[in-house]
Amino acid sequence: MLHFSNFDDVACIACGITITNPAMVARLRNQAPHLSASEIAAHLAGAIANATDAAHALAWEEAQFGEGRPETQVDQEYFEELVAAWSIIATEHQIASLDACLLEAASIH
Repeated sequence: MLHFSNFDDVACIACGITITNPAMVARLRNQAPHLSASEIAAHLAGAIANATDAAHALAWEEAQFGEGRPETQVDQEYFEELVAAWSIIATEHQIASLDACLLEAASIH
């Protein structure tokens, strides 16, 4: 499973997403002003979980069949791009780590 302690770890990926999929980044930037830091963190965490699942599915298909199905490859690429796009949004909103945001959202008051 991927674990990033800081978004600088994905900086090289995040810079490329604005070139390869600017529409995705623009769509998320339009949504971001209406979201709290914990909601942005939750979206990023969900994207990371989905990217991990897609990578595992692709690895399993490659191990079982010698290659992954095109649908699985597309899913894996899409979720990697989604992680990169949400990472950009999180960085733009000065969210340095998911830990504080997700703990804040899960705390009981």
